[in-house]
Amino acid sequence: MLRRLVRQSGVYSIVNVVGKLSGVFLLALFGNPEILSTADFGYLGGLNAVMMFSILLAGVGLPLGIIRFSSAPTLDEDERRAVPATALSVATVAGVLFTIVGWFGAAWGSEALFGDASRADVIRWLVLFVGFKTVSDVSYTVLRQREQAGSYALIGALEAGLLAVLVAVFLLRGEGLAGVMKGYAISAGVITAIVTPALLKRIDRRVRWDLIGPMLAFGAPLILSGVAGRFLNLGDRFLIIHFLGPEANAPYEWAARFGGVVNTLLVQSFMLAFTVLGMKSLDETGTPDLHRQSFRHFSALAGWVVLGLALFVGDVSRLLTDVPAYIETDGLVLLVAGGFAFYGLYYVVVNVLYVAGRTQAVALSVGAAAVLNLVLNLALIPVMGIAGAAVATLLSYAALAAGTAHLAQSSTPVDYPWGSLLAVSALVTGLWVLGQPTEEWSVAARLASRVGIALAYLPGLWLLGVYRRDDLDRALEVVRARGRDAEA
Repeated sequence: MLRRLVRQSGVYSIVNVVGKLSGVFLLALFGNPEILSTADFGYLGGLNAVMMFSILLAGVGLPLGIIRFSSAPTLDEDERRAVPATALSVATVAGVLFTIVGWFGAAWGSEALFGDASRADVIRWLVLFVGFKTVSDVSYTVLRQREQAGSYALIGALEAGLLAVLVAVFLLRGEGLAGVMKGYAISAGVITAIVTPALLKRIDRRVRWDLIGPMLAFGAPLILSGVAGRFLNLGDRFLIIHFLGPEANAPYEWAARFGGVVNTLLVQSFMLAFTVLGMKSLDETGTPDLHRQSFRHFSALAGWVVLGLALFVGDVSRLLTDVPAYIETDGLVLLVAGGFAFYGLYYVVVNVLYVAGRTQAVALSVGAAAVLNLVLNLALIPVMGIAGAAVATLLSYAALAAGTAHLAQSSTPVDYPWGSLLAVSALVTGLWVLGQPTEEWSVAARLASRVGIALAYLPGLWLLGVYRRDDLDRALEVVRARGRDAEA
């Protein structure tokens, strides 16, 4: 099962790599104030938050419902076969209703975000994007549930590439923020037109009306937890804009896009595979071995990526922009990326609650973390500025992972290696501090020294006991076994 998790996470990471590369390409445009003003880039962070909240609400908790009900042992085969078509019907109705309401409420939305109603066109393009994504997410989720990671990656990479091209074209035509949202909407519409007919050809088209109620009941608490989770990730943008203005949010958005590499390349890729395989593992074996192993391995890998981002973000940013506020964000990136690393661990521990059907407990843990995040942001942003938002994010995600693990213990006790997590955290912090004096060195000397610091992370894992000799022996045995299989 662990090998399947690693393999599928690797395949899912392909689409996330393409998405992140396209995002880096767009940062070269976003970082040019002559193409997109600093204020509008700050507002883009708020719009991204609105999109994520809206997709969650319009989706009425269907993605996890599809995964759980398609393999639920309490349903017969006929019921399980009807889950995709039933979910698609609900998603289509929800997407259409959201689009209608959002289209006619665009002026109000513009007033709420921008302070005037003159930018309603930006909101309308956003609403169209959400409507299309609500429908296409059913196809994506069915591919995940059936472990068709390759097809998922291909379609996701196509969508990411198309989005980047369209956004770039509209920006270079001088359409500004409205052009960005137009690119999002058109790319989502094209993908929806491709994947939905393909899905209908491969599923039982019967709709089981008696499944709608249980699926919505399963998903309703997850909507609440999802809203709270989105606030943990994105809510600080609204507070920064409120307290400090959109220009101040621009460097934070820049740092968040680099820190989000952990979320995009690791957390989301891991979550797409582990949500399915973690449930199946507990259903089939009744033991949490996969969860315990995944916790340690994810901690170690995420820590290395967090360190690398914080060490090299300044030099990468210099290739994309000349704006000093964007370049000097390495400390912010360390905090934001570290928060996302804890978010990945949350997906390990919350899986136990999904299997037990305790979605109300999920909502409770995420809601409590969101309240903590709100309190911390309100306390820290006025005092520390955007650094306060980054600190609040890190502490809130750490509390979310720890609190959820505590709640899940009553369902399935798991001996998570918290000591390894503490060792990784100390190692990342210490090595990043070690690299700070190199900031004033020449480019070649700085890069060489920081590469060495990043590589020092690996022996550091062994010195601190995160990994031991028996781990190396098992890894070598896996390599030898694959070699024997290849020869055969």
